[in-house]
Amino acid sequence: MGDNINIISWNVRGLNCPNKRGDVKWVPCNFRCDIAILQETKMEGFNLSTAISLWGQRSVDWMVLPSVGRSGGIVIIWDDQTLKLIDSKVGTYAICGKFKSLNDDLVWGLIGGYGSNVDYRCLWAQC
Repeated sequence: MGDNINIISWNVRGLNCPNKRGDVKWVPCNFRCDIAILQETKMEGFNLSTAISLWGQRSVDWMVLPSVGRSGGIVIIWDDQTLKLIDSKVGTYAICGKFKSLNDDLVWGLIGGYGSNVDYRCLWAQC
């Protein structure tokens, strides 16, 4: 990419506990991440309050694949002053996003996936 975009992908094993969110928040803040893919969130809902608890007070946007009960769930969260979401698709096991880097107008894609280890063909058929 023209300008460096810092990306982290992390199996967080649940984000329902506020203390856990504080631990997760430490990583993007200290490593200056522009975008984070958080798998196995175990969250059925996600809102601005949750986004801020994970990302801090910086400008933030996100897309979500909710969990089914206490299983799965993916959040892709990013700094909306660095990246603009152009297009997206949320499937059963994956989230696909097409982003534009606002610093250099580079358009690029990202997939965040999480699913059963039994049949990964289902995962890659999503996007």
